[in-house]
Amino acid sequence: MVPPYMVCPFITQYQDGMYNPQLMGIQGHQYFQPIAATSCYCPVQASYVIPEGIYSDAGGYETDPRQGRQPILIDNPATINITLFKELTAYPNYGNPSRNADILYTGNSGSWTFQLPAFLLIPGNLRGELIIRAVLDDHSSVPVNRYSARITINGNVVHNGRLSLEHGRPEGGIFNNWRELRFNVANLRRINRVTIVNTSNTSENDWIAFDWMELRLLPR
Repeated sequence: MVPPYMVCPFITQYQDGMYNPQLMGIQGHQYFQPIAATSCYCPVQASYVIPEGIYSDAGGYETDPRQGRQPILIDNPATINITLFKELTAYPNYGNPSRNADILYTGNSGSWTFQLPAFLLIPGNLRGELIIRAVLDDHSSVPVNRYSARITINGNVVHNGRLSLEHGRPEGGIFNNWRELRFNVANLRRINRVTIVNTSNTSENDWIAFDWMELRLLPR
């Protein structure tokens, strides 16, 4: 007989007998074939393991999805970001996705305004950032280094010279290579005026397009 302090769940109390797991209703995988019992305290030489997981109708065990990888999260504080958005729609082509855009030919100038609600204009609390989505014309025969512009915000020049833009693609269609130009606004006002002059060294038929502008108000 097996001493009472031994736990051998798959043998009988007789050293010459073994339990059959299938008869006991235990589902699992038998990795080794059992051999005859010996006279040791735990004579089972077989390894009958019930793996962790869930049983699949297709046979065998699958990993329990509830035991999978845990999410990696962090709850950072929310930040304030107020945006005044201006869609530019003067010419019915090129803009993406609106299909519309404003255009400045060589030598042209244009101005756009952003009026802040009074409750937002608290001196010293906010700083501004202007974002302009722009692209050159689709006249690929004209070198891009001949295009330039002077941009002022509330009378302060924030850019004067060549623009980091490419010719619009696809030619004659809705351009898909617009780029964003970003400038800090040093002196926010109730009414903020953006002026752009096309100073390109190109013909009068060449142009620069502007899809939209944003004035973002960020905490200092």
